[in-house]
Amino acid sequence: EGSIICRATDHTEPTYPLRIGGRLHAISLIELGAQASAAHASLYGFAGHHHAGLLIALNNVEIRRHNSELFDTPLTVRAKRLHFDSGSARYCFAVCSNIDEFLSGEAMFMMKAAKG
Repeated sequence: EGSIICRATDHTEPTYPLRIGGRLHAISLIELGAQASAAHASLYGFAGHHHAGLLIALNNVEIRRHNSELFDTPLTVRAKRLHFDSGSARYCFAVCSNIDEFLSGEAMFMMKAAKG
């Protein structure tokens, strides 16, 4: 319940929206970490109930690999909950391939239950 592991493959498509000039830059992988964190918050924090989350801060982001050619393989995205309450969530995350960790960091979210 405290963590999630996701597999990302759509980033390999030439039309992936985070590609710039056809290339995927390492900094864009933060989005995958944030998405995995948000998915975990949806499943375990709000138990599938409607809510809104807003990424408000990134901390300790470390880019270890910049070679975008390596991003053309499936990626594993890990997110671990560090804090969660009805108003906020904090996660650490890492994006890696089978052999390399590309990026890691922490994400903080403002959380709010939605009406309806």
